[in-house]
Amino acid sequence: MFIKDHEKLKNLSSEIKDLKYSINNKDYENSISIIDNLFEKLSEISGTDEFANKLDDLISVIDNDEIDEQKLSLASSETFTLYDQEVSWREDANKNLLPALMKYNEVIKNNIGLRLQSRLTKEQAKFVARCNSVHRDISLNF
Repeated sequence: MFIKDHEKLKNLSSEIKDLKYSINNKDYENSISIIDNLFEKLSEISGTDEFANKLDDLISVIDNDEIDEQKLSLASSETFTLYDQEVSWREDANKNLLPALMKYNEVIKNNIGLRLQSRLTKEQAKFVARCNSVHRDISLNF
């Protein structure tokens, strides 16, 4: 799911650029509204919890009465770096890893994790239903 959602995450790049611009120009009220908007969109994208936490840290720094420029610089650079890393690895995985994962999933889907499946295939059900036990008298063991 993380890999499949790479386009959704990449589509946030214009808002990330707007956020950078607002922070650099000390337009903190606009920065807060951009971050709030990003939170709504991130809730629909898989695997963005860490990035959302960085945005939360950033909003904490911005929302103070006295803004510490050093903390703001550090928090914003960490946030933007993480965003770039997330987009980068997801795009790379989409090109190079996802096709192989999909192929692998097709191969194993009928034999790994059968107990977690809600329903067996007809072939699997026939195999499981067959009785392979051998009768033996255990009364002499008592």
